Amino acid sequence: MKFKHVYIVLKKELKDIFRDKKTWIVTILLPALFIPIMMYIVIGGAESISEQKISDIKIAVIDKGNNQKFVNYLKSTGISIITDLQNTKESLEKGDIKAILIIPSDFGKNIEEGKNADLIIQVDMANIKSSNAESMIRGIIKEYSNNIVKERLMAKGIDPKILEPIAVKTENIASQSKMAGSFLAFIVPMLLTLWTATGGIGAAVDLAAGEKERGTLEPLLTTSASRLSIMAGKYLAVTSMALLSAVASLLGLFASFAFNKDMASLNADFKMSVTAIIVMFVTAFFTASMFAALELALSAYAKSFKEGQTYISPVVFIAIIPAYLVMYKMPNEIPLSYFAIPVFGTISIFRELLYGIINMTHISIFVFSSIIYVGISVYLAALMFKQEWALFRV
Repeated sequence: MKFKHVYIVLKKELKDIFRDKKTWIVTILLPALFIPIMMYIVIGGAESISEQKISDIKIAVIDKGNNQKFVNYLKSTGISIITDLQNTKESLEKGDIKAILIIPSDFGKNIEEGKNADLIIQVDMANIKSSNAESMIRGIIKEYSNNIVKERLMAKGIDPKILEPIAVKTENIASQSKMAGSFLAFIVPMLLTLWTATGGIGAAVDLAAGEKERGTLEPLLTTSASRLSIMAGKYLAVTSMALLSAVASLLGLFASFAFNKDMASLNADFKMSVTAIIVMFVTAFFTASMFAALELALSAYAKSFKEGQTYISPVVFIAIIPAYLVMYKMPNEIPLSYFAIPVFGTISIFRELLYGIINMTHISIFVFSSIIYVGISVYLAALMFKQEWALFRV
């Protein structure tokens, strides 16, 4: 293998890749836009649920007795109440109302006589807003119940404070930077890993299977450049595109900070050291290098561009499945073995970095194992380029 030939092939492939407008869209534009769009959807969806106000909740009240005092209390909280609705369950299923509160006929009587009383709340647990409404209604009823208890105790000359002998205060020891990092660590590692692993797919399919279909691979193989040099040049081109995709997704993340007002506070609070940024790039490099070689090997084996896409498509699932398995784990809950497993290690390192953790043991395990995986992947790609039966399958 001659480095001069590798450079010539690399230069030629990159020039061809960047001539194609689809490459700019798939490799750069989509990754750059995907994270901002996902962040907007995730934050917007979370806010629409978390910011649900009492006044936004509409419930149907079925009063089977004369319990106007309790109904008036409900109205005083700001909750929207409908008392004359027909087909309440149908309205609940459609989402027109968020809950149904059934007040038994003996509710008021039992309260006045100092007895316990029952209430029934009907909700649609398949509807998140209906489920949240149930929690809010419970809170209102709890407050009403506490007021009744206090009145009963005061009537007997007992201080209501006796019910709360212990006051609990919660203090958050996490810094604002750590809080911001915990939010980002939930979804960003998955997106970065996904684009790092799949960013070179378009280039890989085109540089081997695509050239077979166009009939341009055979003339290239007849040049003075060895097959290993040709493979190396193509491999570096695919790796470059995968890394470019990862960088584009990072730029998209920074754009989210800059233009999304809901993430502005995260940008102000979240800090990453230069070391963490370097480690993140190294992690992305090894991941891109491994997947680029695998994708090129599969592309070299494929007979056509379409067949190459079919073989390489499952790579997306290889990147996504581990992401979900690691997503809900805190850094201290991630098993040591994960750092030695492809993709698992990438996401685990990303999560630690976003939490502000730089664990040299974990990084060393990841780098050492990644070198082995990259070596195996490159060997498979080189093997495909050496085999006549693979390159010229019919």
